[in-house]
This record gives sequence, C-alpha cells and structure tokens, in this order.
Amino acid sequence: MSAHPSEYPSENPAWFIIQKGPDAGREFSLEQSISSIGRSAANDIVLNDPEVSRHHARILRQGSIYSIEDLGSTNGTFVNNQRLTSPVPLSDGDLLGFGETIKAQFVRRQPAPPPVPDWDEPAAMPVVREAQTPAAPPETAVPETPPDSPPSSRSKLIVIISLILLILLCCFCGLLIVALDSYNQGQLLYCGGLRPFWETILGPAGFNPVCP
Repeated sequence: MSAHPSEYPSENPAWFIIQKGPDAGREFSLEQSISSIGRSAANDIVLNDPEVSRHHARILRQGSIYSIEDLGSTNGTFVNNQRLTSPVPLSDGDLLGFGETIKAQFVRRQPAPPPVPDWDEPAAMPVVREAQTPAAPPETAVPETPPDSPPSSRSKLIVIISLILLILLCCFCGLLIVALDSYNQGQLLYCGGLRPFWETILGPAGFNPVCP
C-alpha cells in the first residue's frame, strides 16, 4: 500500500521513470512546480515518439502533492490505464501512459534514515607497526682450501732415484778428487796400504804408479 502524499517530506521530489519506449530506463526528478511533458525539445521531459504530442501533458507539484494534467494531446494521457479528462492526483507507483507506446511510472522515494551509531562497539585500536630491523646480509661462504694431496707413489720413486744418483755422483767426485790429489806425474804421492788400490784403478788406464 502506497503512502499518502502528505507523509513524504516536501523537500524530497518524486521521480518520473520511463519503462517502455525509445528512452526506456531514463529517470527525471520532478523538483519544479510544473514539469512539462511532450515531443518538443522545450519540455522538461522530452519523449521522442510520434504518438506523443509536442506539448502532451504536465505534472503539477504543490509541496509533497503531485497531479498530472493532459494538455489536449491527440493520443491521450493515461493513469493506471484510465484516460484523463481532468487533472488527477498522483500516488506512489502509478503507471502513466502517453499514447500507445510510451509507458512510465510515478515513484516516491523515502529518504534513507541516517545510520545509528553502535555505542557498544569498541573503538578500533590504532595499529602500531614495529620498526623492522633490516636483515643482515648473508655471509659469504669462504671456500675451504683443499689439503695438500700426498705425493703419488711415482713421485716418491723419482725422489728416491734422484737421491741415489746424487749420492753416487758425490762418491765418484770424491774418489776422483782423491785420485788426482794422490797422483802426480805418474808417481803416487801416497803409498802405504793404498798402493794396491791405486795400481788396480790407474794401471788399466796406462799409468804406472811408482811410489817415490
């Protein structure tokens, strides 16, 4: 059941909503004391349809009370499928017709009540953000030095052979030095018990060692 016009605040205008026709879906606020309707661009509500007269009808407003009046249109103005012969008061939800093709609706909208604060709801606590400590850079891994690998068996063998050759070379050099130091112009400088040794060593070489 629609509310009585006096129950609506006078400062809240009604609405004219086109439901059928070329401009279906358009809405017009009825704020003025007179809102003219017709095909002419001079009207407040322009209906682009050949069945609508240039100056077809008008909606009158007195505070919160609205009425509609036909202006002698060719195809007539209708309220809830009843053709007008005189001004008719409008109620919320009334269906309006202009000729056979244009259909609209008169709508009263109650203002939305202001939100009621909920005093029992605790106030939102401010969010305290802790200062974030910058993350320490990742430690760079120090590559481990691989332990010295033990020398291979081949390397050990080479070292041993080198030592043996070095010892033999030293012995040979020592003997050569002793021989050169003991022999001078075919005569042994040192005889004694070493004479047989020197004769054996130097004799095959063509020397004839003679003790002085």
